[in-house]
Amino acid sequence: MNLGKFFKRKENQDDIKDMSYFRVGISLGATWSWGVSMIATIAFMYSYGIIPALVWVSGNILAMPLFGYIKVKIRGFEKWINFIPLILFSLFIAAMAIIMNMQALLIGLGGGHDVASFHFLDNTYSVPFIIFLSLAILLFIYRYGLRGDVLSDLGYYSLQIFSVILLAVSSIVISNFTINPSLQFINEAGIKWVFPLGLLGIITGVFTDPMMWQRFEQKENQIKLSLWGGFWFGLYMIFVVLTGLFFKPTLFLGILLLIVIFALAVSTIGSATNAIQYLTKKIGVGKTTGLIVAFIAIITWPYFMEHGMAKIWNIYAGYRWKVVTSMIVISLIGQYLIKKESREKVINFMKKIKLFYKV
Repeated sequence: MNLGKFFKRKENQDDIKDMSYFRVGISLGATWSWGVSMIATIAFMYSYGIIPALVWVSGNILAMPLFGYIKVKIRGFEKWINFIPLILFSLFIAAMAIIMNMQALLIGLGGGHDVASFHFLDNTYSVPFIIFLSLAILLFIYRYGLRGDVLSDLGYYSLQIFSVILLAVSSIVISNFTINPSLQFINEAGIKWVFPLGLLGIITGVFTDPMMWQRFEQKENQIKLSLWGGFWFGLYMIFVVLTGLFFKPTLFLGILLLIVIFALAVSTIGSATNAIQYLTKKIGVGKTTGLIVAFIAIITWPYFMEHGMAKIWNIYAGYRWKVVTSMIVISLIGQYLIKKESREKVINFMKKIKLFYKV
């Protein structure tokens, strides 16, 4: 076997301009789902209550259409992805996406403590398996790029939606149509999370997600794309909520949960690896550097895994809304209060001092 030929990357593997909005929308839905979405929704229900979990779900569903609308309607907002500090912040976001989805796989195998699931594999074996799988995904992305990622997402999404529907229906039947009695509508921790900034923290997540920027910038009608993405993600989340309300740790449900998490996590790990390459190319250090960053994220995951999903998520999301709110406010000021000539002078100055990528 000619390994050199196998590892040689094909031309134009990051070009998805010719793909339909339907197809790219499915990829957005699969990518935005994350292996974390299933775990986090259930974990939120048990940690904070049903109402905070519904806030979590609603914010995530609305995030993508809001992103598409703001990106189109606020002039200059699309330039933020060329702002070097935001690129570096987005690199952190993408690296954390890899780590969190590896953590989701661990939970699916029964090695996490956020959600009670069937114990399929001891951590002694599951940790190296997850690392090996993530490295295999990295090689796939290197070989087939964004096109391969988007095309494979159709298979991953089909698997996740079929499995989550079966998981939700099975959970309801096995529980005898009874909501888990340990669930509360909202508790004190949930009140502190929801009010006043819980929804804001969730709904702004997509704005710093380079996996979204990478796909959106290649399609002309970005509002249409955002609606497709929001639809496919929302369809999936309906059944996630039903699963969370009725879920009990049995072998059958544990297997279904693992299948869903596998489809979600593999899709997002691939997309995050792609996004890291997209960002490192933007700042002129090449895609190979992006692979190195993704590799570092993969091998450092074991140092995070004992924290659990909730703590890892808080590390990731705690201050994200502040960054996004600042982006929107500055964009609005630039659009309505600053003349075009002055805006261009500011951008040119930032390019000179290396704060803005030269496009």
